[in-house]
Amino acid sequence: MGSMGAIIVGMRNGAGEWLGLSTSERLPFLEGMRGILAIYVVLGHIASMADPSGLAGRRSDSPEWMQRLLAPFAYGHLAVAGFIVLSGFCLQLSLYASGNGTVKHLGRFFLRRARRILPTYYAALIISLAVCFTVTNRLAGMPFELYVPVTPENTWAHIFLIHNWNPDWMYKINGVMWSIAIEAQLYIVFPALAWLVSRRHSGSRWGMLVGAYAVAAVVTETAPNGLKLYPWYLALFATGMFAASLAYRPLSQRAVSLAPGWIAATGSILYLGFAIALRWELPLRDIGIAGLVSALAYVWTVDSHHWLARSLGSRPLYWLGSMSYSLYLVHHPIQQVFYFWRPIWVNTNDRILIYLTAVLPINIALAWLFYRVFERPFARGNSDTDQEPPDAFFPKRFPLRTATSD
Repeated sequence: MGSMGAIIVGMRNGAGEWLGLSTSERLPFLEGMRGILAIYVVLGHIASMADPSGLAGRRSDSPEWMQRLLAPFAYGHLAVAGFIVLSGFCLQLSLYASGNGTVKHLGRFFLRRARRILPTYYAALIISLAVCFTVTNRLAGMPFELYVPVTPENTWAHIFLIHNWNPDWMYKINGVMWSIAIEAQLYIVFPALAWLVSRRHSGSRWGMLVGAYAVAAVVTETAPNGLKLYPWYLALFATGMFAASLAYRPLSQRAVSLAPGWIAATGSILYLGFAIALRWELPLRDIGIAGLVSALAYVWTVDSHHWLARSLGSRPLYWLGSMSYSLYLVHHPIQQVFYFWRPIWVNTNDRILIYLTAVLPINIALAWLFYRVFERPFARGNSDTDQEPPDAFFPKRFPLRTATSD
């Protein structure tokens, strides 16, 4: 069920806020990308609650139409991977917006990151514990058995954000929080990666990228429970940072170009299709989403007036993306409450699907209230700009620099 759980990533700030840009320079398509990934996770959890056969490892007894309808929502881990890539991209781009691409004050960086993600995370953890003790403990089967029992050990592991270190802790309490722990741990190495990717020598940034993939591969293959540690998320994070560096400081003297980005995006789509069709292991599938998300983020940063970028930056998607961290953290506990208190006639897989879909707007509204109380106050005071959509909603081009710029 962790596959349906996505980051997002304690990793989001408003598009303008995250980048520290003035109102006229925001890149709202980033919020739109985040919003789409978040709602995919929410829909994936609806699918797994309505038909948990995949989680239980048994043949589905749902109607054929329902199985076909739910099949595209079985790839929640790809959304998590996409959030990690966007996190690396946006954090690195924020350093170029405010300086030379490196972290100048480590203490200030870590304090701002902690203030940005931890209050919201701990509020969601308290709510999730309450739901576990009052609702989840009274539900049987998948996916609910993944989240209980709640023990002192897995509770403390969540408090210290190390629950991803042990498969027995990882998905307890709230099946999405494992990715927040990984995100927090990536922040620790981010300053060093940023220093490498921002050096003038192009070999340094390539070395950073190749080194991240090499470390990820070694840990995945050699560490006990290597697949459950998700070490390849280091590589995904680095891929996002690398794409941001190419957008801001291209490798050639000809400055930025759209062609490499579109080529990389097309190749990533083909690769991802093969990886899914051939059922490759999760790390190999996630590499495909890393290439796709980073390539598109690069292209639309270079050309933020592209019609797809403008569509992703539309007000509904921008709004959804701005609250995606809160939606990500609390949507599933809310779904469990609705599931537990469902009407007596909601007693078959197809009826459960229809019911959970019908209450989805209420779920989103409750997540928005959570965002207003437990996330937005900490986000607004944590950057040079607030989270309100800019008056000129589609921004001017981001001030990219050429390879010869300082």
